[in-house]
Amino acid sequence: MKAKRLVSAVLATAMAFSCAVSASAFSNNYVGETDSYPLFDKNGNTVGHRVYKIGDINNDWKINVTDLVILTSNKNLADYEGGFLRADCNRDGKIDGLDRVRLAAFIKGKK
Repeated sequence: MKAKRLVSAVLATAMAFSCAVSASAFSNNYVGETDSYPLFDKNGNTVGHRVYKIGDINNDWKINVTDLVILTSNKNLADYEGGFLRADCNRDGKIDGLDRVRLAAFIKGKK
């Protein structure tokens, strides 16, 4: 029950914030698209790439409320491989309220 209240509060906060943001702020929404980052060996040589979905913070290949809870809570994104890249939903190089709003809007639009 506590988890449902937390999720409701997170979604309500994100939706309230989205009302205050202009529509032009949503012009670069990359949530759900795939991207990749390089993998390196111990000598710094590129040995491959890791593909991921933008917005899928916990790397389960699903973008859902769990990802939003991780993003809005005080959990350390470094605990998740590629967490900062996955959480930067608008690709502006920082994790902020706009990323939360974009992720919440994506999740709400899927239902």
